[in-house]
Amino acid sequence: MAKFLILARPRKPMPEKANVEGARAQWRELRDHGKAEVYEIIEDNGAGFAVFLDVDDHDELMTILFRNPLGNWGEYTVLPLGTLEGETQAMRDAGIIR
Repeated sequence: MAKFLILARPRKPMPEKANVEGARAQWRELRDHGKAEVYEIIEDNGAGFAVFLDVDDHDELMTILFRNPLGNWGEYTVLPLGTLEGETQAMRDAGIIR
């Protein structure tokens, strides 16, 4: 399983066609299925979302983002996340630490 932090925000100024309610519904559905933790970011231009997402692979991540109703009116920042244990093991395997 791969973990990501996704910051999803409507572009500024937010176009009238931006489907923020549809995006909110998609994130809630993922949360309700145990795939995500979702937090709303309140800004001067409306709501954005901070989403901790668990996916099986990169393809599943891209499918979720491409289906997001915010669509082309959204700006996304995607940050891969790891665990301290996993990062430590990767450094051991690479010979960086003992």
